[in-house]
Amino acid sequence: MNDSPGLETSRLDELTWREVDSALEETRTLLLPVGSVEQHGHHLPLGVDVFMPEAIGALVAERVPALLAPPIPYGVTPHHTFKPGTVTVSTETFQRYVFDVCDSAADWGIEHVLLVNGHYLAQDPELEIVVRRLRTESDVEAFHVPLVELFADVAEEIRTGEVSFHASEFETSIMLELFPELVDMDAATAVDPPAESLPLTDYDALGENEVGWAFTADEMASITPAGNVGDPTVATAEKGAALVDAAVSDVVTLIEELERRRREE
Repeated sequence: MNDSPGLETSRLDELTWREVDSALEETRTLLLPVGSVEQHGHHLPLGVDVFMPEAIGALVAERVPALLAPPIPYGVTPHHTFKPGTVTVSTETFQRYVFDVCDSAADWGIEHVLLVNGHYLAQDPELEIVVRRLRTESDVEAFHVPLVELFADVAEEIRTGEVSFHASEFETSIMLELFPELVDMDAATAVDPPAESLPLTDYDALGENEVGWAFTADEMASITPAGNVGDPTVATAEKGAALVDAAVSDVVTLIEELERRRREE
C-alpha cells in the first residue's frame, strides 16, 4: 500500500483523516495486531507478543492494500504474573476493548478486520468470541489470525528442538529475524517441561492439544524458573525468516481474496 498515490504509509496512526478517506477507495481491510506484555524468559523482552504481529502486519501491508492499526498491547495473561513486568487484563475488559476498536473502524468504512494475534493459544478463546460478535453485531467480516497457525507447517519442517512452548525456538527465531537487537542469546537457557502431561494435552505450541486448558501463575512458576518452556538456544534468524515468510504469505493471500470479492460486488 505504500505505493498508493499520495500515501507514504499504511499505518493508520500516521495518516490524516483525509488520507484515510482516500485509502478507503483502495482497501477496506484493517490489520489489528493484538498481543500481550508478559515475561519471556531471560533472553527476550516483555513485548514479544506485540512486536511480532505488528511487524508481520507491516510486512503484509507492504505487499497488499491494507491499513495497519496501532497494536493492542495488553492481553489476557494471568499465568505469567509470577514474574515482574507482566501486565494482564480480564477477559471481559479485553474482549470489550478489542470489539470497540473494530466496531469504531466499521463506522468509517472498514469491512474486513484481521486480528493478528501474537499471544496465540492463551487468548484464542477471547478473540474467537470477538470475531463472532463483530460478524453478527457489526456486520464486519472479522477473522482471528493466530500466528502459530500460520507458520505451523513450516515450523514442523524446520524445528530442531523437541519442545517449543513459550519463549523458545519459534518465538526466539522470529525475534532474531525481526528484532535481533532485543534478543540476548547469551542469556538463553533450555527449560524442559514436565516429563508427562495430562492425556489430550501437550507442552508444545504444535503439540497434541485436543482439549482446551490453561495454566495458573503458580503452575507456570513450578514448571519454569527462567520463564520460558523449551529450548531457545536452537533458534536462528534463518528459521525466523522462514516462519515470518509463511505467516506473511498466508495473510496476503486472504486479503487479496477479500479485496477481490469486494471489488466484484
